[in-house]
Amino acid sequence: MLLIRHSIGSRLFYQTDEYEIHSVQDKWVISFKISEEESKEIIKFKDELNLFDVGKNQKTWYYTSNANVEFNEKNSTMTIIADHKSVYPVN
Repeated sequence: MLLIRHSIGSRLFYQTDEYEIHSVQDKWVISFKISEEESKEIIKFKDELNLFDVGKNQKTWYYTSNANVEFNEKNSTMTIIADHKSVYPVN
């Protein structure tokens, strides 16, 4: 499950089970389907996002220091390029 939260106050912007994360050099490309309406809040707060990839035994936290967030209207897809990653065990 992918959670996209506001870094200040932890407000949930979006949650999905359908997403992809690919490692590219020293960054992670995170993409998922989203409506244009739902994408607006994420873009509005693109400098203040925390992304969590929640698995059964671990949670991975991603964030971007460069606000690298794009919405593709044609495909209704958002892409976020993260440059930081931390993995935490989940009990």
